[in-house]
Amino acid sequence: MIALAVSAPFAGALVAAALYRLPSRRLIRGLLAAIAVALAVAALPAIDPLSAIFVAIVSILSFLATLYSLSIFPTTEHEQTRWSSRPAYFVLLGAFWSSMLVCVTSTTFSGVWIGISATTLATTFLVGFSGGKAALEAAWKYLMLCSFGIAIALIGILLLGRAGMSAHIAPAAALSWDALGAHGARLPPDLTRVALALMLLGFGTKAGLVPMHAWLPDAHSKAPAPISALLSGLLVSCALYAIVRVQHVAAVTAPGFFNAVLLCIGSLSVLVAAVLMLAQRDVKRLLSYSTVEHAGLIAIALGLGTPLGALAGLYHIVNHAFTKGLAFLAVGIVQHERGTTTIGKLHGLWHAPSGKFFLVALIGLMGLPPFGIFISELLIVVAAALVHAWAALACALTGILIAFIAIVRLAIDTESGGPRLSAAPARRSPVPAFFAVSGSAAGALLLSLAPFSSFASKTLALLAAPEAR
Repeated sequence: MIALAVSAPFAGALVAAALYRLPSRRLIRGLLAAIAVALAVAALPAIDPLSAIFVAIVSILSFLATLYSLSIFPTTEHEQTRWSSRPAYFVLLGAFWSSMLVCVTSTTFSGVWIGISATTLATTFLVGFSGGKAALEAAWKYLMLCSFGIAIALIGILLLGRAGMSAHIAPAAALSWDALGAHGARLPPDLTRVALALMLLGFGTKAGLVPMHAWLPDAHSKAPAPISALLSGLLVSCALYAIVRVQHVAAVTAPGFFNAVLLCIGSLSVLVAAVLMLAQRDVKRLLSYSTVEHAGLIAIALGLGTPLGALAGLYHIVNHAFTKGLAFLAVGIVQHERGTTTIGKLHGLWHAPSGKFFLVALIGLMGLPPFGIFISELLIVVAAALVHAWAALACALTGILIAFIAIVRLAIDTESGGPRLSAAPARRSPVPAFFAVSGSAAGALLLSLAPFSSFASKTLALLAAPEAR
């Protein structure tokens, strides 16, 4: 069932590409995407809880991005080049979707690496889909830096497998995090530390953590809006998922070393990204640096090495996926209507429905209630204070404040005033695009209710039991 759920998005995209000349091709693509989501939901009971969370957010957001793409793109199948045509776009989107499912459903580091490597191949063409000089340059930078990162991660995985076999773990299970965690005391400490550090460097590159973040602003800002939403909301989340699995092994072999590195990288990412947000003049680039900042916050939460920190980091991953997805999808509609994403040329967005959705996303990214990001950031602050991680806490609070100022300024600049006249006439966006944006907004808002259910009981138990920390 899991294999069927993983292959369904790509297989559906291939079927739709073969039928792209039919008048009902858009309906067929939508139905096949819905079937892929249904298969993923049916496979959830057979997956461990952590993987199930990521399968759910990958499937939901990828489905919304597919609906969005069906409406924003022109209704005619006009091909300029083979790799930059509408059918090729949806095949690559399906491959991207399936690759992320491979990553989050695997039970070994080799499977995670294969999934992340496949996302690089699929998304390189999607980043450069427009064919412009800037987009092709961004795609080339993305391919080079991420290929270097996953190559470093592969070296670390091979070294970790060698350490596992040195601990007399069967070769077939030498890359399973469950087996490595169970035999952690017998792993060679020095070799294991080197392997874990290389894996953190490699997967951290894909997560956009500083100083390995240089590809992210260019790729996210030049890709089509639905791809930017998936890159920021899901691809970064999949890389962070890989880091969580690496931490599972580090927890029984070198927890102090690994967590200290995570705290340093996370703190640096939060501060650097927040400062760079103030200097941006393009909406999508500003949102891209916001992704780096939130990835840093998640790294800090994970680096605390406590149950509350892990809970806060996981909850923040889910919150950020939906909220940032909403932001990029809303910006895509704004760009479709206004023909630009330059902040200085966008005024009076409040007067359009797309501008209202964009403002909702900005309020969520500011960390204001009732959005879940407010609660997850509060949990990160509390978790850091409980373990007296004052340096990381100071960096996190400083970065959150600077990012808040940058987003507030963006909201004022783009939402206030009247719409500025431009040479290109404004275009109206089709209904399915607003349906996808509405789905992301509903997800971002409903996630704020999660802490009042199972999250609330677990968090209160952690706060009330000092020995659990």
